[in-house]
Amino acid sequence: MHESAYDFLTPATAMVFCDQPVVSLSPWLARAHTGAVRSGRRFVVLTPSASSITLPLSAMLDGQSAAWLATSPDGGFYDAVTGRRQVWDGAELRPGDGVAAEFLSAERVESAYFHIRASVFHPASLATQAGAFTARVFEAATGSAPVGWGLYEPVSELWDAAAFSEHCYRRSPGTTRAVVTGSAPGRAGGPATAAGSVAVVTVERTRSGVVETVELLAEAEAPLTDAGLDAFLEAMHGARSRTAVLAYGLGYRDLARPARFTGTAVPGCALFGPEALAGRSAQSALALAGSRAGLLGTAPAQSLGVRYAPEPVAGEPHPLEAYGQLLLELGGSPGSSA
Repeated sequence: MHESAYDFLTPATAMVFCDQPVVSLSPWLARAHTGAVRSGRRFVVLTPSASSITLPLSAMLDGQSAAWLATSPDGGFYDAVTGRRQVWDGAELRPGDGVAAEFLSAERVESAYFHIRASVFHPASLATQAGAFTARVFEAATGSAPVGWGLYEPVSELWDAAAFSEHCYRRSPGTTRAVVTGSAPGRAGGPATAAGSVAVVTVERTRSGVVETVELLAEAEAPLTDAGLDAFLEAMHGARSRTAVLAYGLGYRDLARPARFTGTAVPGCALFGPEALAGRSAQSALALAGSRAGLLGTAPAQSLGVRYAPEPVAGEPHPLEAYGQLLLELGGSPGSSA
């Protein structure tokens, strides 16, 4: 990509300044990111502290080779995800001391959201259809199928699982990453309706099949009831999910992440499918998960479902800690869905 595409360029850094209230994954930003990475530079999206970014853009900015930085009122810079102040060393911005006060400032209006991560393994087969699992996740989270999809924002195509699968097949063995949008839970939506849910879907070919991973944000008015959590777990078991977790968070703006501290989404429930339990008896996994867990299905295709307390309980680990420990025990890592 030509050097003119960047607002600031050094041998180590390629920076673009985006002065919009909400910054999304545009084709231009995607190309700028690709050009920076190919040239060996760190890609930086710089925004005002009042800006937010969408889930698809956030997924592209890994914090290492690509990062989101914000400007503070004192003229300085800070990492918009961690809050760490940044200092210029003559070639690039590096982490400094302390956390920016702007990052810790309170937000007057907070909106709630569901944060879902789920994955499935498709055995190698000509009948495999990528996208079917994504639709099941949307249906479980929002009550309706996806509305649209595309490679960038705003999405360009109406949702069509067959067309999505064909696109992934054409890109194979390369990895496909796409944006999928849908309605908010309990609210019908369409192409002309603002998205109430958005996901980043990754389809990756392996030696033995295809892994489809979904990270989804959906508007939420309140945490799900126990019955709602059980229904989600049943749906994910029925979809043959390898792993799935539904968490509840606060502080995003219309599903966009602000450049300030919002806390961490807290797990409401988690599912570990037969593949996640491989090499361990279902009963031992059940004992490991504790009193809030149960088994779904029948052997040998059983899944472990866990509901977490909506509030911390004295004498019990915090839901974040409990989920992280269980994920490590079952072969995953905290923050992942596989």
